[in-house]
Amino acid sequence: MPAPIPPLTPEQRAEALAKAARVRKERAEMLAALKAGRVSLLDVLDRGDETARQTRVLSLLQAIPGIGTATSYCPS
Repeated sequence: MPAPIPPLTPEQRAEALAKAARVRKERAEMLAALKAGRVSLLDVLDRGDETARQTRVLSLLQAIPGIGTATSYCPS
């Protein structure tokens, strides 16, 4: 059984919420740039930062112009 998550102090919680908001904004900007064609998929994969590493592959594929939602979805 996994150990329970320890309670966070208000400062730790505020810091975690700020980090989550920053990561969501960076991910949205990265996917928008990919969708607009300003960066390539290779550029995104070469970034190596936390935002690029934690972005789901399906989200990246759906953001590529010419692939989109219908082509990128493959039920398993």
